[in-house]
Amino acid sequence: MIGKPLPLRDLGFQSTLELVADMPEVVRVCPYEKGTFILKAIADETTKAIAKLVARQKRSAKARKSAAAKADAASPSKNPQSFPRRSRAPVLPATVKAELQDLLS
Repeated sequence: MIGKPLPLRDLGFQSTLELVADMPEVVRVCPYEKGTFILKAIADETTKAIAKLVARQKRSAKARKSAAAKADAASPSKNPQSFPRRSRAPVLPATVKAELQDLLS
């Protein structure tokens, strides 16, 4: 949104996927078909009504395949569990977490 890359290394992460995997209250990494995955935003109090509406929508098979293809093309690795776990997770600043949650909502 601001035209600048995320400062992943400054925050202690090697990739965007590693960053989102460390924020389970904001985004969920869901396995999909053929080793791909989907990122799902976690609804909070302000977005629960929208999340319910979206959940009721029926997506066509074509839309699901298109989303998986885009996720596959944008991802350097298809397996989020392949990232090594650190013994001590970095502390993500509250402002960064809030901005990411706002972007995902």
